[in-house]
Amino acid sequence: MRCKAALMTRMSPDYHDVVIEEVEVAEPKDDEVQLKVMTCTICHSDIHALTGEHGEYEGPGMAGHEIAGIVTKVGSKVTYVKEGDRVICSEVRQGCGQCTPCLKGHSWECEAHPSTSALFRIPGCHTRLNGERIIQTCSGTSGFAEYCNAHESMLCKLDDDIPFEIGSALACGFMSGFGAVLNRCKVKPGESFAVCGCGGVGLSAIQGAAYSGACPIIAIDTVPGKLEAAKKFGATHCLNPKECDVIEETKKITGLGVDHSLVAVAGKGLKKQMIDLTAPWGQMVVVGHGHPRDEVCSDITYMNFLRGKRLTGCVMGGVNLRLDIPKYMEMYRLGKIDIDSLLTHRFTLDQIVEALDDSCHGALKNVVYIGAPVPKTLAERP
Repeated sequence: MRCKAALMTRMSPDYHDVVIEEVEVAEPKDDEVQLKVMTCTICHSDIHALTGEHGEYEGPGMAGHEIAGIVTKVGSKVTYVKEGDRVICSEVRQGCGQCTPCLKGHSWECEAHPSTSALFRIPGCHTRLNGERIIQTCSGTSGFAEYCNAHESMLCKLDDDIPFEIGSALACGFMSGFGAVLNRCKVKPGESFAVCGCGGVGLSAIQGAAYSGACPIIAIDTVPGKLEAAKKFGATHCLNPKECDVIEETKKITGLGVDHSLVAVAGKGLKKQMIDLTAPWGQMVVVGHGHPRDEVCSDITYMNFLRGKRLTGCVMGGVNLRLDIPKYMEMYRLGKIDIDSLLTHRFTLDQIVEALDDSCHGALKNVVYIGAPVPKTLAERP
């Protein structure tokens, strides 16, 4: 079948080169489903991937990994969903429950299903009409299209009363920040927390810290509007590196530094800054990253850890897809978490370049409406 898709005809450092084309979509394999993409929120990883910052690729490329949609076809071996089901499609896969990583509680490392990171920069299910296979640059599928195919393990059912755009935000950005705080930081009530980068992931992390009872919660960013948003989500202090020495100010607030710090944005020198404002007994969790060549931390030495300070990372919040996402949907339903306020603007697929551009200039998280018209009010959201 054919559908519209947003793609780069060739890798370019400029995301403005994205074009809209009609493409062919392959039939789903036995363990795959075909999805009508309803919404796809924009993650900065999409931009990094399209422009080659997460690894170079040859030929045309597509992105879009925060997907919510409707199952339109199922492969012969698919058992979890059926045609007509509402789902989110996520980079993190549901584990088999039988292999060693799953049994140890690390389902995102399941041996039965290859990590979606291993599927980056390989041909996907879309083909240009000139015969070129399109590279999926950012996930196990590409959602900046009217239809896409996804492995069954990437799916989690979306409750009927949860809007598609909320499902899209849950599929990556929210879980990456909120989940990292709960599953990796494991903040206890009264412990201090700081986050560098107050985009969608960072603000979700602040929500996780507030939900866990952290105090104080320090937000660090150079964009005043994002610091204002951080206050709404639970930050008790906001620091702008352009206006103060954030290490010095953090220690004025906490004493020897924060118990937990989280890096939610890429940038040279940020890891060193955050490790220096973390207490000698504290832990720094890294979520945001750029190109591997820019992530060599030559300014961090063993002496930074001699007294017990820890540094670790977290991919996709360390969540168990079909266990944690239903919990987050219930928390949203009960007003325990705020995802609506993370969503800045809504666009159509034809406006994808405008949506990407807006995402690079202060927007928290933009929504691309693909399978349904952009709603005029929140009450009209499908």
